[in-house]
Amino acid sequence: MKIRKLHISTDDQWHRELNFIGADPVTWDRLSMKCRVSVFSTDLLPVTAANILKQCMLSGGADAIVSRKTVSCKTSETRALIVGTTKQLLWGCESLIGQPFGLPELAIEIRAALNDSPCLPEKILTCGKVLDFSRRPLVMGILNVTADSFSDGGNFLDVDAAVEHAILMTSQGADIIDIGAESTRPGSLPVSPAVQLERLLPILKRLSADCRAVISVDTASAEVADAVLSAGAEMINDVTAMSDPAMPEVLANADVPVVLMHMKGKPETMQDNPGYTDVVEDVYIFLQKRITAAVESGISRERIIVDPGIGFGKRLEDNIQLISRLAEFKWLGCRVLLGHSRKSFLGKLTGIEKPSALKAGTHAVTALSSYCADIVRVHDVEGTLQVLKVSREFGQRI
Repeated sequence: MKIRKLHISTDDQWHRELNFIGADPVTWDRLSMKCRVSVFSTDLLPVTAANILKQCMLSGGADAIVSRKTVSCKTSETRALIVGTTKQLLWGCESLIGQPFGLPELAIEIRAALNDSPCLPEKILTCGKVLDFSRRPLVMGILNVTADSFSDGGNFLDVDAAVEHAILMTSQGADIIDIGAESTRPGSLPVSPAVQLERLLPILKRLSADCRAVISVDTASAEVADAVLSAGAEMINDVTAMSDPAMPEVLANADVPVVLMHMKGKPETMQDNPGYTDVVEDVYIFLQKRITAAVESGISRERIIVDPGIGFGKRLEDNIQLISRLAEFKWLGCRVLLGHSRKSFLGKLTGIEKPSALKAGTHAVTALSSYCADIVRVHDVEGTLQVLKVSREFGQRI
């Protein structure tokens, strides 16, 4: 054997190989600039600016991919994909200095993105408890106290059964217990705040005193959120990203973590032929706007968690795109939640229709997403923790 082709995808693997041959460990700091490729997407640019950008990037060995109509000026504007190694992009940025059309400012943004990782909170404190993201993705156990949830509707309507299941998931290692009293499965109808509270308050009364896990409530109602926070809830999971006008004030006053999720339409109709121009960009921009609205309302950015809303007004291909590019959402500056457990897209991939039989498919996505998701929202807490221990050890990455 004279050569052997290696598959090296992580910093740790590079350091191991360098150590194996006796190289200086700092070699990777220099080498990574030559072999790690980054891709940036721009907003619409005037065609003249796009042509200048392309030439500047090419001069450094990088590239700016633009519309085929750009060179001939048959379009007035285009987006650009800027692609290259760190070293090539930095050279290209040098050529942008002194150019018109705001291109020097674009160079500053590229340099900052190359030098920095997303600025994310390592810990979020809430009501004396801690969400600590430093070790592994946190596990959010699902507790549906509903009659019609797609997987376990009716199983935990009884208060004793609900409390027992919450205690079980906590003993299995759940970091968060997410209690929902309103089904949001496709085709479901709204549940009044009064009915939600009738289901939630007795459970919170019994759990809040000594539950080690953070207690989250899944609701889009400001009235419900206000009541459950007073009753011991320590986090709010809003699948409508504060569609209730009163919700921002409630959350700002409570100063607890909040999940803002993307959903196209309403549960009743969200799966009626949903469509997107570019699902990742559309969801990203939506969440960016909701984060801005939340911060302007007095909610600390560090307490905001974003969720791309897998299965909420999404086609199979949309769900796959969002999961495979989940890491991009960290550039919003917030921790990212992935809610994929037993969703119907897994059934379409596997041919299994019964949601409760989609455990293996759920675990597969968890493993693949373990370096991208900060919180995984799942039904099977014990199995998920096993998956995370194994996948993190092997360094699996999407």
